[in-house]
Amino acid sequence: MSKVLTMNSRISFVALAAAAAGAVGTVFAIPARAAEPASAVAPGAAALLAPGGTAIALSPSAEPAAKTDTTVAQSYGTSEAPVYQQATGWYLGLGLGAAWPSDTGFRTRNLDNRGFENVNGDLSFGGGFSGDLAVGYDFGAFRTELSYVYTSSSVNEVSFSADGNTYDVGASGSINKNDIFASGYWDISTGSRWTPYIGGGLGYTNLSTPRIRISDNGQSASTGSANVGLFGWQAKLGVSYGVSEVSDVYLEGTYSGASGFDGDDVRYDSYNDFGAKLGFRYRFGQPAPQPVVVTPAPAPEPAPQPAPEPFVQPIPQAEPIRGLW
Repeated sequence: MSKVLTMNSRISFVALAAAAAGAVGTVFAIPARAAEPASAVAPGAAALLAPGGTAIALSPSAEPAAKTDTTVAQSYGTSEAPVYQQATGWYLGLGLGAAWPSDTGFRTRNLDNRGFENVNGDLSFGGGFSGDLAVGYDFGAFRTELSYVYTSSSVNEVSFSADGNTYDVGASGSINKNDIFASGYWDISTGSRWTPYIGGGLGYTNLSTPRIRISDNGQSASTGSANVGLFGWQAKLGVSYGVSEVSDVYLEGTYSGASGFDGDDVRYDSYNDFGAKLGFRYRFGQPAPQPVVVTPAPAPEPAPQPAPEPFVQPIPQAEPIRGLW
């Protein structure tokens, strides 16, 4: 009877132990990730270690990974607005303005038989009209031009000395000048619509002088008029403003001259005048190419990497409890 009780007690205890082990397994039966060595655990991740020292659960760090922007904006050339440039090539120009000749000296010739010997004097002029028409070719910073220029000024006064006396007498008439110049100009770029320039040229001048009448002590003599071809020159200093890529207006100061010459009865010194013109140029060439600002499209965002699939390692089975029966 006592043996039966003892056996029953052992069986009850084993059953009770098995039930307790099952309950413990139920309570602590949580899914676990792949068991990994502790050295393989990523930095910033929490690990749950098994009794053997291996990681049986990994949890991502609460701090999200820093977001990396892989898009880099790039541009070629410059982001600044391109400087203003005009078309190069052939152009036409028209300028209108005024000219003011300097006094021109003269000396009489072949008037000895009329009572006038070694008469020296000056022609004084008033302001007059001046205009030019030009065709040119623009190379960029430098341009060449062939122009026709017309200038007309009135003769206001003749002053001269004869026989030791000085005379100032009124005069009438005009002096006309026709020029053909081959010129070169340097355009000084400012990166804007305003372009200063300087230049000059050489060419042919046709000068037409008036008749000069001289009177003294009841005697009078009249010189003949002259129309001669001479060596001429000019210089200009101005500034232009670009109205568009193919047209501009300009304001310039001018200087021109012609060599001296001999008339029938008078020897003339060189002729010189100063003037100012307002003009317009039209260009036939295509506009200069403008710098192009190129910004490439942003690089596409990289495709997200798939998260690794969790690997669940089963919990090791509890070893049977020995020595209880």
